[in-house]
Parts: sequence; C-alpha cells; structure tokens
Amino acid sequence: MPQPFRAVIPPPIATEKLVLLRSQVLALAFNVDKVQEVLLKASVTIEQDRSFTQYQGVAIPVVFGKKSCPALPEITLGIIKTSEIKGGLVAIACTDIPNLVAITAQDWQTLEIDSSPWQSDGRAYNFNGLNYNHIIGLVKGMVKRS
Repeated sequence: MPQPFRAVIPPPIATEKLVLLRSQVLALAFNVDKVQEVLLKASVTIEQDRSFTQYQGVAIPVVFGKKSCPALPEITLGIIKTSEIKGGLVAIACTDIPNLVAITAQDWQTLEIDSSPWQSDGRAYNFNGLNYNHIIGLVKGMVKRS
C-alpha cells in the first residue's frame, strides 16, 4: 500500500541575524554587523560624569539605558559600531548575556517606543515574551548615562 501523501514545507530561510541585549529597562536588537564584540566582566570607569571601558587600548563610552546600573567594577558589555560617535564605537551595559537570533522579514513587529538615546526604525522582535526594539543608531552626542 502506498505511503499517505505528505507535504513538507521547509522553514523560511533566515535573512537577518540579531544580537539581543537588555540594559535595565531597555530591550534592544542590533544587527550582527553592528556588534563588534561582547565583553563579559569588563571594567567600567566613571570620569567627570561619563562612563568608559577600555577596548583595544582605547577608552570608549558606555551607555547604561534609562536607569543607572549598580556601581559594579565588572559588567557585561556589548561593543556596538555606530557612525554617529567619533571613533565609531560605543558600549552598552547589559544586565545579562546577549542572545543571538536568526530571523526572517516576517518575524518583525511594528513597535513605537521611546528608546532614547538609541535610534529605532519602529520595528521590534519578540523573544521569550519580550519585545526587543530594533536599533539603527545612537542619537548624536548622547554618550552619558541617561
């Protein structure tokens, strides 16, 4: 007797890879090509109301999200490439280890939220019940703690 007809539809091919970061109340999604590196237990220093971390011998600014992070000597940082800042690098302090996801265009949702100082294009990706706002840049000059 012949096998019953079976239709197998392959899953859609992932077209984008994202790094998902959480920094206090912010949940942010960055395209992989904007993320340089993730530093675990990196040191952050505060000088004249600005926060910095050492990365490849250069002090780069650290963004903490909407609330001040606890004064810890070591923290997880995502190093982000951005053209709006001199030197092209900024670090965002994460509250947990970032996640890597591969998604398709159909996975995006429309979401307009205030993610200052980060610039968004109004898209978001839902992961484990949390909406991660898609980030395309940083507001010029915004490198202080917010």
